[in-house]
Amino acid sequence: MSYQKAKASLQRAREIEQSSSGMMLAFKRGLAAELAKVDSDRRLTEEGKMEAKAETKQKHAIEFLQKTHTMKQEYVANIKKAIREAEKVLYTPPRKPDATKLGRFEDALRSLKTELMFATSQRSALEKLRGFIDKLDDPYLAKRVRDDFADIAPKLLAAPGDGTIAKGDIKVSVRAELGEMYDNLLKPYQTEDYRGAGEVLEIAQMLAEDSRIHRSPIVNDAAREAYGEEYARYINDTESFFAEHPEHTPEPFVDEEDASARQTAEDIAWIYKDDENPTLNVGAAGSDAE
Repeated sequence: MSYQKAKASLQRAREIEQSSSGMMLAFKRGLAAELAKVDSDRRLTEEGKMEAKAETKQKHAIEFLQKTHTMKQEYVANIKKAIREAEKVLYTPPRKPDATKLGRFEDALRSLKTELMFATSQRSALEKLRGFIDKLDDPYLAKRVRDDFADIAPKLLAAPGDGTIAKGDIKVSVRAELGEMYDNLLKPYQTEDYRGAGEVLEIAQMLAEDSRIHRSPIVNDAAREAYGEEYARYINDTESFFAEHPEHTPEPFVDEEDASARQTAEDIAWIYKDDENPTLNVGAAGSDAE
């Protein structure tokens, strides 16, 4: 579920980014239509038309910046959500096996480490380690071996040998073989959701480093043409514009889903809060009720 949320959030961020040109075009057409009305207004003098056009451009420029401001907030919120949900998939630890299976594994791992210490060659040590890894059938246990690699590898490298082993007709580095084993330990347990979450995380982190929604030079040029440099320079820095002109600050974007989730968590925490020890305390809450 978290992967689907991550994917949907990244897709929404991309949609916002890709809507930049269409948004600029719509605003530019709206401005052109209002300027045309001013031009055709016979009640206005030439000086009056100039003033009306300046006011119209200012009004449209501020509206464009307001729309951009909330769009960017939504964009950033979705990028953050994509990162958060992808990390849930990637970093949630695998489930621990039952005590019997875990106990047998611990015994076997200790025996392996001892055997590696007394191996007569790096080749035989590597074969012992490969045989042990090939028998693994549980992601929790595979992760345990991976986490212990800093302890396992030196024992193998300390075995007699020149740091290479024959692999077919060529010699390869023992260190390289160990590195490949380490990298591949968890791959058999990685689902499509896991791999997809990795891709989402990589893209979302890249977007987080540059959160502009108006990236196209065409859009930036169009803003300068429509509103002038006075406003166009703020289209990717609306925070500065509204810091200088707080009276024009639009209502902030609110992620309803995130707000709902936060409120639920806060409600639960409040209901079960122990005044002496402010933590979730279901038992204490039950006692108070009695």
